[in-house]
Amino acid sequence: MDFGIFSLVPPILAIILAFATKNVLISLFTATFVGATMLSGGNPLTGFANVFIDYFIPKIASSWNAGVIAMTLFVGAFSVMLERGGGAWAFGEAVKDKITTRKQGQLCGWIGGLMIWFSDSSNSVIVGPIMRSVTDRLRISREKLAYICSSTAGSVPLLIPITGWGALVMGIYKDFLPEGTNLVSVFVQSIPYNLYTIAVVLMVPIIAITGWDFGPMRKAEERAFKTGKVFADTAHVSTCDSYVPKEGSKPTPWGLIIPIVVLITVLFATMYYTGPKEDGFWNAIFNCDTMGSLTVAFFVAAVVGVLVAMKSKVLTFKEAYQVFVDGFARMIEAIMILIFAWCIGGVTSDVGAADYIVSATQGFMTPGIMFISLFVVAAFTSFATGTSWGTFAIFLPIAVPLALANDVAVYPAIGAALAGGLFGDHCSPISDTTIMASLGSGSDHLDFVRAQLPYALLMAASSIVGYIVAAITMNGIISLIATIVCMICALYVIHLFEKKRATA
Repeated sequence: MDFGIFSLVPPILAIILAFATKNVLISLFTATFVGATMLSGGNPLTGFANVFIDYFIPKIASSWNAGVIAMTLFVGAFSVMLERGGGAWAFGEAVKDKITTRKQGQLCGWIGGLMIWFSDSSNSVIVGPIMRSVTDRLRISREKLAYICSSTAGSVPLLIPITGWGALVMGIYKDFLPEGTNLVSVFVQSIPYNLYTIAVVLMVPIIAITGWDFGPMRKAEERAFKTGKVFADTAHVSTCDSYVPKEGSKPTPWGLIIPIVVLITVLFATMYYTGPKEDGFWNAIFNCDTMGSLTVAFFVAAVVGVLVAMKSKVLTFKEAYQVFVDGFARMIEAIMILIFAWCIGGVTSDVGAADYIVSATQGFMTPGIMFISLFVVAAFTSFATGTSWGTFAIFLPIAVPLALANDVAVYPAIGAALAGGLFGDHCSPISDTTIMASLGSGSDHLDFVRAQLPYALLMAASSIVGYIVAAITMNGIISLIATIVCMICALYVIHLFEKKRATA
């Protein structure tokens, strides 16, 4: 059935509804329903039934997708365990007196964010409360602390295939690649083209080391340093609860260190166990049962973590059990978004949206136009909706077929779609990651968004330069270097301009 231009209705409807409702789950469901109705000859009753019969249930039944769902549940439990187990708090207490300069304080917050690489939902609520006392003592603004948390919360998980983010991405594009394609290898090769995401991670230490803050962030930092006011007098500050050790408990840094070591050890052991061993260790790792390995690793690490917390009398048996219940509950909405992300991907493919785009753009679609368009439109969508996962669900099913049809490597197309999706998650005022960064850091939310947005726009502009280079060279490393050089040069020029204006 050829729908022509109307094949674009489901993905465009998903975007429009996401803008209008700010609810990506409702938007994805509605767009899936409309697409299923189109495929059912316009019968809405049949279309509604087929949402579940043809898409929802088969997507859950897929062994890969079922593994993603199971793994996501245990990621939730592992995250809650770290928040309540006291290990992160004890680690922060152990190192806080060793941090004596503003540069060290910012870099320590950044390193802490890198350590919480497995989940964006835990990053800010762990790093923010731990670092608040440190950054306040060093007169670092709360806006800067929120920026540091936000810059590692979603970006780091998107650069690692063995996370919930990596599993989601691979689960979406696997249906659009030739059967037997190594999904982990595709993910890894797309990383150098994920320009904005890498720029987000690297800009934090660059700013910390050079001190080249600009715009509202520079004013916030000057206020904090000169007056000791880490947030403005007009700020509306609300925070997530900081961990407070209960009487008789003895939390230690091992409550953080041991679960993370167990997670990594069990993960690689299980990956090796489930992979083909005849051609060596790394061949087994890259061809293993990734989802099964992740599920086992996060489950074992969460169990070990609560046992360590129980031994330190931080958690009772009942509280340890509740860690799993609350961790599972925390991930329900994310799992529903995952499922309907798979559904909209299936509908978009079945109505022929990607095929239509390919046929309509064959005359002028160059790699440069493709990469930049994917990045810019995905960035606009993610900013307006506040979601990266929903944006991935809409654009990856278009990006991969578009690249294949134009005989272009899929890696830069995937990287551009992912980078654009991360943009809104990083800086949109309605993004849950941005909101959690404000809460965890105790910053006024709008003050933080205003201070961070110029940084995000600078990195986005630098990424566009990188995608132009990618179109010319088709080399991810060269494109990444171009992005970073452009970003540093722009930072330096802005720094010189603001310095000259301040002395005028």
